[in-house]
Amino acid sequence: MFAALVMAATALPYLVAAAHQTEQWRFGGFLFGVEDGNSYVAKMGEGAHGAWLFTLTYSSEPQHGALFFTFYLGLGKLAGPGHDAEVVVFHIARLLCGWALLMASYVFLAEFLPRIRQRRLGLALTALGGGLGWLLLLAGQSNLFGTLPIDFMSPEAYSFLDLYGLPHLALARCLMLLGLVAYLRGRHVWAGLGLLGASLLQPLSAATAGVVLVVDAASWAVAAARADFGAFARSLPRQLRGLIITGVISSPFVIYAGAVFTLDPVLRQWNAQNVLLSPNPLHYLLGYAVYLIPGALGWRALARRSRLRLARFVAAWAVTAPVLIYLPLTTQRRLIEGVQLPLVVAAVWGLTVTLRRFRRWLVPAALSLAVPTTAVLLALGFMGAVQPGEPIYHSLNQLEAFAWLSEHAQPGQVVLSAFETGNSVPAYTPLIAYIGHGPETVFLAQKQPRVEAFFQATDTDADRRRLLADGRISWVIIGPNERALGAFDAARASYLSSVHSNADYAVYSVVEQP
Repeated sequence: MFAALVMAATALPYLVAAAHQTEQWRFGGFLFGVEDGNSYVAKMGEGAHGAWLFTLTYSSEPQHGALFFTFYLGLGKLAGPGHDAEVVVFHIARLLCGWALLMASYVFLAEFLPRIRQRRLGLALTALGGGLGWLLLLAGQSNLFGTLPIDFMSPEAYSFLDLYGLPHLALARCLMLLGLVAYLRGRHVWAGLGLLGASLLQPLSAATAGVVLVVDAASWAVAAARADFGAFARSLPRQLRGLIITGVISSPFVIYAGAVFTLDPVLRQWNAQNVLLSPNPLHYLLGYAVYLIPGALGWRALARRSRLRLARFVAAWAVTAPVLIYLPLTTQRRLIEGVQLPLVVAAVWGLTVTLRRFRRWLVPAALSLAVPTTAVLLALGFMGAVQPGEPIYHSLNQLEAFAWLSEHAQPGQVVLSAFETGNSVPAYTPLIAYIGHGPETVFLAQKQPRVEAFFQATDTDADRRRLLADGRISWVIIGPNERALGAFDAARASYLSSVHSNADYAVYSVVEQP
């Protein structure tokens, strides 16, 4: 019931947005992370139009396709072509995957927390808990050290953002947690299969879990060898066998992803642009202070009153995360995946056992410090929902231009527009945007200045023709975002032919030059 109520709460801002559509504005389906949200619908569109392999719909370079984002390709096949149907299926999947994540979180917590009340508190902190980032907002320091607070930008760090808008990450964490529980119970084949499933959705989830299991095994080996070397030597083959079975089953797609991102030049560039560096460590300390303070006391109680095996696993995960998130990788922030769970375990032990004399006021205090971030995120969603405008909403004239392109253009043709317009093009049409997404438009730093120059009156026709040829561009859209870049008069360009227009948007086809 709790999981259903939480997911119902996440649906309310979206329903409010749908209810606030007007004759001029239509809700695009997303209240935060709109740029990525449109890319997810674009991936669903690929699947709806028959694709089994993912290609970057925000890059015009020739591509071979790769076995990524099968979750969204599959949802697209289920929804069929059409933005509205795809968004509805997306949110149905979000609700189901979010509910599944909360169920899996409860199973994980139950492995460490023997009492029902402990598990319920742990689930509440997991589902609704954030950090102290809201205090930075109140203090006017929302951009401290150049970044937002971690609980407002990192779905890997907390569960609520996954529940609120990221079904593939919610399902990946669900499978990751179930795989880890299976490993703790000695069911290594099931553990490997769970982590394999997680890797198909987010390879770094399985990779992170693998590192945690290795650190956990190493800590066991050190402790066991010190306590009784003979017993350690006898049990070592069994421990290694379990770790190897789990690793062999779970690793194929992680290896595949690493190989593809290394060998495919387009995907290699995409990966290089997908920069998710960890913020200043103070952001993490503020983000997890609510859990770390009681958790430091709770871990000792877990070690004394429960099996040491579980306490060692919690410690392994907690000490591994700070190392992973500052490795010299572009995706540092993703490697904190799921660490909220072991921190919650330790915090609940601290609040309900070590500090049990004060739990009547400490538990409400912890919740009152952890929940405001979630309340702020929901409030921001409601605020965006009741204010029709870009990027959350799309004008009817823009959608009418997209509808014309969907009907008359050939799937896979390339459209030139400003970045903001381009972000929506693949979500509403079976076409490719020349630019439109930060990481997924490869070589964006080189392309965007050329696009901006294209729409300026001072650019030369020779340079414009060169861009159209280099980008394999078949269509040009000119609307408010494009006019804001410059005063280019497309009607006078011999290499462009006006084919459709309305009050705000004009669509031009590129005329082949002799």
